[in-house]
Amino acid sequence: MKKILGSVGVLAVVGALVLGATGAFFSDTETSTGNTFTAGAIDLTVDSTQHYNNMVCTLYTGTGQDGEERENGHYYWEGNGPYPAPGTPCDGTWLPADLGTQKFFDFRDIKPGDSGENTISIHVLNNDAWLRLLVNTVTDFDNSCTEPEQGTNGEGCTVNSPEGVNPGLGELRENLLFTVFDDNGAYPGHQCNNILDDDEEELISAGTIDSQGETWPLETPITGGQIVCFGVTWDLPFSTGNETQTDSMGATMEFQVEQSRNNPTPWDN
Repeated sequence: MKKILGSVGVLAVVGALVLGATGAFFSDTETSTGNTFTAGAIDLTVDSTQHYNNMVCTLYTGTGQDGEERENGHYYWEGNGPYPAPGTPCDGTWLPADLGTQKFFDFRDIKPGDSGENTISIHVLNNDAWLRLLVNTVTDFDNSCTEPEQGTNGEGCTVNSPEGVNPGLGELRENLLFTVFDDNGAYPGHQCNNILDDDEEELISAGTIDSQGETWPLETPITGGQIVCFGVTWDLPFSTGNETQTDSMGATMEFQVEQSRNNPTPWDN
């Protein structure tokens, strides 16, 4: 009997050990997969619609206003202005693009009384951003000295270089007037319509470009995906004298954007 009870005791201990080896605490596991950080992007594209003496630089698609030969997909002057002639090529209008060789202004024969305007559309994709326009690399050349230019109250050019041309100190920059306005009116039909409407603001009023360039920042950020339009007009007044004959002015126009999130003071860093 003692042997039997002893065997039962051994079995009980062994059973306890077996039960202890197979037990477990309550538990649970949750797994989140695919965690990543991706940097945002800001992409800027620009388009332009050019006007010159009531003419519009227009993409030709087979609907020209006269019988002049044209090529589909190219730009030509259309309208009823005195100059340039309808149907002649132009290059100041283009669809939204990254800027490279495009020129907002490329005129080789302007005269007192001429004027023009470019409506420039800024497309900021993806994210909100600050925007500013820089006009720099300003040039102002006499190029050559006509007899009327030399006789203008000491203003004309001085023929003193080996080539017979003064390479600088032209007078066109000081006479060519620029106006910049916000073309984003609140009323229907006012946005990007090439006109300074009553609900729009004139940013720069009939002024000349400084010889060192200009910087024009917007005071509020542009919303990502928003299109913002500016009108840039130019005018060579009738009162301009012979001192500008053959002179030329050039500049680089650069649009810059910076993220606005976490950046209350753009351009300072």
